[in-house]
Order: sequence, then structure tokens, then C-alpha cells
Amino acid sequence: MTPATASGRIQAYFLIAMALLLAGLMTGRNLANWPIRLGYPGEENFNEGVQLAEMVRLRQGVRIYRPASPGQFDPANYGPLYYLLGARLVNPEAPSYFPLRMVSLVGTLGCGAGCAVLAFWLAGSALSAILAALVFLSYGFVSLYGLSVRCDLVGVCLMFWGFLVAYRFRHSGALLAAVPLMLLGFFYKQQFVAGPLAVLIFLLLERRTWLATRFVGLLGAGGLGLLGLFQFAVFRRQAFLAHFLLYNMQPFFWPLFRQLAFVFAAVLLIPLLLGIELLRSYTQRLLTCYLGCAVVLGLVTAGKQGSDVNYFLESVLILSALAPALLVKRLEDPARAGVVLLGLALTVFLAQWPTSNAPRPQDFARDRAVHDYLRQHFPPHTRAFSLFTGDLIRAGLDLPLSDLFIYTWLTRQGILSDRELLAELGDRRFGVILVNFNLERNEPLRYSQDYLTKAVRQAIVARYHVAASLEMPAPEKIDPDDRFYVWAPNY
Repeated sequence: MTPATASGRIQAYFLIAMALLLAGLMTGRNLANWPIRLGYPGEENFNEGVQLAEMVRLRQGVRIYRPASPGQFDPANYGPLYYLLGARLVNPEAPSYFPLRMVSLVGTLGCGAGCAVLAFWLAGSALSAILAALVFLSYGFVSLYGLSVRCDLVGVCLMFWGFLVAYRFRHSGALLAAVPLMLLGFFYKQQFVAGPLAVLIFLLLERRTWLATRFVGLLGAGGLGLLGLFQFAVFRRQAFLAHFLLYNMQPFFWPLFRQLAFVFAAVLLIPLLLGIELLRSYTQRLLTCYLGCAVVLGLVTAGKQGSDVNYFLESVLILSALAPALLVKRLEDPARAGVVLLGLALTVFLAQWPTSNAPRPQDFARDRAVHDYLRQHFPPHTRAFSLFTGDLIRAGLDLPLSDLFIYTWLTRQGILSDRELLAELGDRRFGVILVNFNLERNEPLRYSQDYLTKAVRQAIVARYHVAASLEMPAPEKIDPDDRFYVWAPNY
């Protein structure tokens, strides 16, 4: 070994060690909060309570895919496999988020393993595999969604592993083995479709028309077959297709798009440039198709009402593998590898945002206080109305409307009528109403209009009064000054 060679190896080891240290520190910062997040009894990621309520109802035999009704409504707008699995895990007598969060945790770790596998295939190095998994887990919003009841990480994990199968066998007909995993991913959450789209585009660019036809045929036949199975057998005489397709078609909202596009640029622009450099230097047509589809689909759909940074999870997955692979491939040139290391360092630092703080001891206490108050003042199965479905379902109350966001959107679209709801409010049929803003001020916050129409707000004020005002746990707050306002009927 010449001195120059020895010096180069020392520099390479130093660069890798620095990359592992930086990514490990940022990942460790996130992982340190995982036990707290998993064990927190309340709602952490807004909308967890809706899914918990729907799974409890499904376990109890309620037809959650029934046609939309003004008096009873569950959106159930994610994949049926998600609800069927969750319903087997929840205890309807004592609903808990914990088993559902553990499912998401498995999906998160599966995604990290997929990143490691792809990075290993690209760079042929175990160090690149370890670094890829660490980079993926360093993202704050990966922990936020990956330890919540939400279905994102399991859905994207199934899709990503389907893509990895296609990538591994991209030169043969065995690529079709990816179809079952992709179908499972789609029917767990029907959002992450960059993988199958990328495979189709790749096959067409390669002029392998017959294989592309078989791939589309298998996907189409499998997809239609599963749609028919759920519509006509599993959820017979219900409106499965309306829930699965129609209730996800919320309108586009430009301010939300601009906000999320800014987040994408701030958090993912640097790893995107590193990924593009790898694909430019080492031709990988299928990966190029996948990266392009993931970025474009993530940005195009990010402006849909109700979207968030979870729409960028596919982009995070592939970029977390590409950037570490580029670093390892550049180690022979320490100067160029140093530039990649700088990019990776910035990536893992910026990856800490956006996220939310882990629940604190006072949040546990506040959650217990709210839970105790509801149980002490309202008998089990009291008819309730709330934005915060999880708090009431855990207290043993009944919520005929589990998701006020989609319910209000459907009424504004004319798909549903709120006449029956207004009549119920007017007749004081709800024993308790729980919101996080003071309707008595007649100045509802901006976001309240997404959940309650003006007529509904007026009906609550006319027939109900504030029975209590309680401190909210921080994970459930939308604005820092939010409190729980418990409304009871006027008698």
C-alpha cells in the first residue's frame, strides 16, 4: 500500500465515520422519544381518534362503509386492509392507540430496511445500507407518522418493497412478482402509487411492450378483483366504492400547496440534488422513473385539503437510499465525497423539521383529567359530538359522526344534508359536545370553519352551554392557546 493509498483510505473512513455519526445523532434524537410516543394514551397525530373510532365500530359489527347518512357517518376513506387489521387489534371495551401504533412502527422499520437494501444494491457496501436506514429515520415527520395510528408507513412500506422486487428483477419477467405487494399497499392506503407507475414507464421506455401489458393486466385484474371482493362480499350491501374513492376527492387549496411546497424545498431539495447526481452519474433508468414519479405525485397532490408532509414519504424513502450510496461511490475522490458529506449533514439537520415535540408529563396528566371528567359527568354511550373523536370514544361515549372534516365537506358539496344534524342539535339530542374553541365569542378560528358550518355553530350556541373548560394536552392542540370547551344541553 502506497502512502497516497493509505492516506486516501484514512480520508474515506473518516468521511464515512462522520456521516454515520451525524446521521446516528439525529436518528438517536428521534428514537429517544419513541417509547414516550408509543405509550402516550391520548391522540398525538391529528385524526388518530377518527381511525380508532372507525376500527372500534367495525369490531362491534357496525357497517362503517354504509351509504352516507346525515345522522350516522364514518368516512372510512383509507384502505380496507387497514381497517380490517386494526379492528382485529383494538379492544372495544377499552380502546387504545398502542397496538395500532405498533403496527405503524413495524411499517416504519420495514421502510428503513428497504432503504438499506436499496443502498446496498447501489453501492455494494454494508456501510451505505446502515447510513441509508439512519438517514430515513432521522426525519422528524417519519417518527411523527411512523408511530401514529395513521396508515401511511405500512402502506408505503408495502409499495416500496413491491418496487424493490421489481427493481431486483427489472431485466426479467420475474418483475411481475412485485404485483401482489403493490396491490396490498394500494388497498392499505391508496395514495402511494409512484412505484407501479414508475415500473410501467420504465418498461415502455425500454420498449418491452409485452411485459408492460402483462404488468398492467395483472395490476388491473387484481385491483378490480379486490374492489369487487370488498364491494360485493366483505362489505356486502354497503357503499365501499364511495368511501374508497369519492371521499378522498377533497378540493385543491392553493395556500396549503404553497406551504407544503416550501417544506419540500426546505427539507428535500438538498437530498434531491444528491439523488439526481447519483442517477446522472450512474445510469439507473428505473430509479430515475421512480424518483420522478414520487416527487411529482407528492407535490401535485400536496395541495389537496387534508394533505400534509406525509405526501412526501415516497420521496424521502428513495432519497434516503440514493444520497448514502452516492457518498460511498465517491469515496475514491475525497474532495467530491466531502461535498456529498456536507449535503448529507445538511439533510439530517433539516430533517428534524417539521415535527412535533414528544408528549410531556403534564400532557399525560391533562389527558387523564379530560378522560376522568368525561367518565364522571357523562354515562357510557351518551350521544356525543366532537372534533376530537378519540377522547370521547375512549371515555365510552357514542359518536354518530366520527369525522367532522369530511362530513362538513360533503355537506358543502351537496352530497349530504345537514338538516338532520341541525334538528338533533335543536332538540338537544347530544349529551355532550367537545370543541377546542370558544363559540360564545362568535369569532370562530379559521380552522373551525373546516369542521363546523355557520348553521351548526349557531345551533350549538342556541341550545347548549359551556359546562367546563379544560386544559388540552399539547399533542392535540392546533393553536397554542387551545382549550377543551365542554358543552352540555340547556334544560
